[in-house]
Amino acid sequence: MSYIETHPLQHSTILRIYSEKDEIESSPEYQRNGGIWTPEKKQLLIDSILNNYDIPKIYFHQYTREDRNNSGKVYSIIDGKQRLETIWSFIDNEFKLSDDFEYQDDENIRLAGMSYNDIAQEYPKIKIKFDSFVLPIISVNTDDVDLIEDMFSRLNEAAPLNSAEKRNAFGGDMVKAIREVSNLGLFTQKVRFKNNRYQHYEVAARYLLIESSNYESSKLIDTKKVYLDAMAKKYKSDNLNLVNTFKQTVTNVIQSMETVFINQDNLLRTQGIMVVYYLLFKKALHENIKINRIDLQEFDERVKNNRRIAEGNYEDADFELLEYDRLSQYGTNDVSNIRERFRIISENLGI
Repeated sequence: MSYIETHPLQHSTILRIYSEKDEIESSPEYQRNGGIWTPEKKQLLIDSILNNYDIPKIYFHQYTREDRNNSGKVYSIIDGKQRLETIWSFIDNEFKLSDDFEYQDDENIRLAGMSYNDIAQEYPKIKIKFDSFVLPIISVNTDDVDLIEDMFSRLNEAAPLNSAEKRNAFGGDMVKAIREVSNLGLFTQKVRFKNNRYQHYEVAARYLLIESSNYESSKLIDTKKVYLDAMAKKYKSDNLNLVNTFKQTVTNVIQSMETVFINQDNLLRTQGIMVVYYLLFKKALHENIKINRIDLQEFDERVKNNRRIAEGNYEDADFELLEYDRLSQYGTNDVSNIRERFRIISENLGI
């Protein structure tokens, strides 16, 4: 039977953890992305440490000796990535204390607006106090990484994890396939929207859902959270060959898309269009039809121009293009919406 054990990490001062940060994996697969805290939130954390406030617990997964030999890492962060990255970036002088910072131990000491280096030069004892602050780190030992992923999901249940971040914590074969698809060039080079909250994972999951539902029922279904989550759970294990088949089909379509779109393509500016384009390129591949970017660009311009025409005189506008425009704004994960937009763009492009 699998086990999971926890205990406080000894001697976990800020300076020690900073000195060992190369031995800490900050982005295990179940983690959400870093770098999304506001400057004000970062400053508040450093304020709390300097003024001796408690901060929330940080959880580390302690690797086995074998895992250490393979990865060169001793720990990975289960929860607390943003806090650690904030502390490390303060030490690296990437931001300063807020302009209204007050040092509560001695109101005569003015640290407002100071960097870590400023404090080290002007108030070395306070710098030592900061370095010696003991971080509340809990070490987790387990023989089953799925328990780690489950723990991460549970720890963040009260935090604003979005659907893609929660799904990423499920683990398993399908989640791994989602990650791998999201690393293809379409996402790393061509799309304009960022992946700071796993937006690329979300689109990749929708593509795989199209293929899994096609296999199961030969039908297109809603690409909503409930169906994406169900897919990730259903194909978590024992269906690796099927998952790889879905992934290969998706990869083939994506590679076709990559030859048409340019880097940071304005046509790929939102997630809402991505499923429609996928279906369009899949159909073109099946029927051996070549899609060129000029046609897609011209269609996009016709939709925009038609919107302007409707603003001046609604009766002069093309109804189907207006409907495509409307559907592109609302309910883009509804199967009826996807089908209708796919029909309109297909007919306009002659595909």
